[in-house]
Amino acid sequence: MSYIQLLIISVICNVSANILLKFGVTKAGGFTLSQSTIVADFIKTALNPFIMGGLVLYGFSFIVWLRVLTISDLSKSYPIFVTIVFILTTVGSVLFLKESVSVMRLLGITILIAGVFLVARS
Repeated sequence: MSYIQLLIISVICNVSANILLKFGVTKAGGFTLSQSTIVADFIKTALNPFIMGGLVLYGFSFIVWLRVLTISDLSKSYPIFVTIVFILTTVGSVLFLKESVSVMRLLGITILIAGVFLVARS
């Protein structure tokens, strides 16, 4: 597979993992780091299929990412990866989690897109 194909696979798995984790932890009622509830919170989230699916996708994204790092410069790949993950996670959050996006965030995303084009061309 080409560098771009691997990068896209890693990005899609990472974005899907983030959305599944958010959906799962919300469905489970949240997760606190309180000493009195941490064990119960851990058990409740560990048994959640959305969280388990998110963890599997994160793992797969990581493995594919290692291949990307094998064939490409980190200084080129990572900015592209992070920016595309940020953009697609925002889109997925709006579509699947019904989150809202401010005008300032949209402006920031526009600036990130311009940055990705500059990094990718070098």
